[in-house]
Amino acid sequence: MATAAVTGYRDVSESAASIQGEVEDPQFTLSGREVAGKEVPAQETVSQSITTRQKLILAACSCSSCFMHMGVSTIPLLLPPEIIRKGIPYEYCGMIFSLFATAIVIFEPLQAKLLPMIGTKRAFCFSALLGGFCYISFGMLTFAYSTAGFAAPAMIIRFVEGFYYAVLITSSNVIVCLEFPDHASLAFGILEGFVGAGFTLGPLVGGSLFAAGGFIAPFLFIGLALLATSLFGYFVLDQVTGLNLQSRPREKKRLIRDPIFIALGMLTFTMGIVWGIFETSLEPYLATYDQGPIVEGVVFAIAYLAYAGMSPVWGYVFRRVHIDYRWVLVGPVCVGVIWMILGPIPMLSFIGTDVLWLDVVCLFLLNVSIAFVFVFSYDTMLKRAVMHGLEENVATYALIVAAFFSSIYIGEIIGPVIGGYVYAKLSFQYVALVASSAAPTEWPYCRHDYADQLESPRTAI
Repeated sequence: MATAAVTGYRDVSESAASIQGEVEDPQFTLSGREVAGKEVPAQETVSQSITTRQKLILAACSCSSCFMHMGVSTIPLLLPPEIIRKGIPYEYCGMIFSLFATAIVIFEPLQAKLLPMIGTKRAFCFSALLGGFCYISFGMLTFAYSTAGFAAPAMIIRFVEGFYYAVLITSSNVIVCLEFPDHASLAFGILEGFVGAGFTLGPLVGGSLFAAGGFIAPFLFIGLALLATSLFGYFVLDQVTGLNLQSRPREKKRLIRDPIFIALGMLTFTMGIVWGIFETSLEPYLATYDQGPIVEGVVFAIAYLAYAGMSPVWGYVFRRVHIDYRWVLVGPVCVGVIWMILGPIPMLSFIGTDVLWLDVVCLFLLNVSIAFVFVFSYDTMLKRAVMHGLEENVATYALIVAAFFSSIYIGEIIGPVIGGYVYAKLSFQYVALVASSAAPTEWPYCRHDYADQLESPRTAI
């Protein structure tokens, strides 16, 4: 690959070379893809091996995905008891949590414009640095005892945390997609695997550090880990910008109006609602078994490990085999059926509500299905963008990542509200009924007449 005049800096045209034909990447080339209705001829790949530099880049982005989600999963474990211990009204807890998701919904759509402007390396390093300071500052709240002294800084920190999260998760995904343009679904699956690993390790590591060093210890650890990730990224990442890209409003308009793209956005939005319901209502439901926090932690770990383990697997499958986009509906159907059994919903009350082993199996399969939907949706959204004429560059990847995560987190704002209200007013069985009913919402957009297929040299199902 040609190098720019400034060390460590390369223009986005080099990353998009396999589409534009301007620069050839010796590591990965796109073969047999359809761009703006024209078939790009297959090119011979010089090397299928991953270079040391690419491994380091993947390691940096994987670390960011893991550590940021360790922080996200640690706060729900430690914040509520800290608020209760300090005698602060519990209503502030919900406000502190909601500001995080609200900030993501506000700032994530802006990444499609922001990331090409400031560049991938700057965005990654700055956001990881900011995230590190956020968690260290959050740990310092242990020294605040008044309601105003605790709640006000916590809300500000959580809002800033939402901003850093939006920038870091977008830049991480864009960076790996630029490095592996013909392996985007696999790279995304690997990062989602580390997302699940972070969710799993967060409560385990956070709980252990809390027991050893108090409220500040786990957040100090996560903050320092993100600061180290920022430093690591500074030395291994390239700066990629999109300032020289020509605007393609027609292609973007066609993509935004694409019924399949809209359906996938609705699907990820629905899965965001389901995920929010899952996070809000599962812990009080498991508490009814009266098995203690250790058993509850193991159940959560099994659920998150299913997501962590299957995301890279689904990414590998979608890289090897081209699957018609309508198969994505298998995911929400499975999610709906699993929720029916997990509740169980009132119509299936004969299953019983105190079968812990069945709940564990359902939670495992639920997260396998959600991983299938997320990885498949991201992969297909990217393919639709390429098919409509958008080039595989930093601007396109930022647009797809922003659309993908925005739809998820809008759902995650709504999901906890629905789950918490239904659980408080009725029961977990009706929570399961609501969650299982959400899946069919995107079916009208997946009619047969929208089935213009994506060209692919790989085997089609």
